[in-house]
Amino acid sequence: MADTKTKRGGQVDRRTALQMGLAIGGLASLADTVSAADTDADLHAEIEAVLQQTQEIWNSQDSIRLKEVWDTDDPEPWYVPEEVREPFRSWAEIDGYWGRPGSLNAFRWQFSNLRVKSLAPDLCLALFDHFYELDIAPRPPMPDLAPMAGFDRVITLYRKKPEGWRHILYAQCPLGPEIYVRALRERIVSPDFAEFSESLGDTK
Repeated sequence: MADTKTKRGGQVDRRTALQMGLAIGGLASLADTVSAADTDADLHAEIEAVLQQTQEIWNSQDSIRLKEVWDTDDPEPWYVPEEVREPFRSWAEIDGYWGRPGSLNAFRWQFSNLRVKSLAPDLCLALFDHFYELDIAPRPPMPDLAPMAGFDRVITLYRKKPEGWRHILYAQCPLGPEIYVRALRERIVSPDFAEFSESLGDTK
């Protein structure tokens, strides 16, 4: 079997050459993995920035400004609030929902646990947890209502535009009744209960 010669006149057999090639290939694969991880981190940061802007707009109480984080060139935006029976699929419906003057005294919107998945160079999917607090404005003959809060999951689609990522779909995904009630009961446990429970071990 013929040998593979190096430029310096040394000899490298075919097995060694193959091993070297595989090693180089492995390093190239590792470089691709690192590059993909960097890309994922960048995408996550970019979508998080859009949601930070979304949060700022909601909490400013000027909800009609939410168009700033949407692709307004999309002729059929999809918006699915949990409290409406039929999803919105037009700008007229969404504008009417965002622009209800006087319906709330106050609204606060927060997000956490963001996960992002790239679908194409100009399209990505995001899933996050959503928490909100609201104070509904009284309307006769309804009595004043105490402030309320709720939580659920949200799934969103984004399109990459020259100005950055923009929503094209926003859908709230409420938990089922049993799971929601269980999660609610877990949320209202006092932070010091675990410590209290552990302390009982010394008296048993």
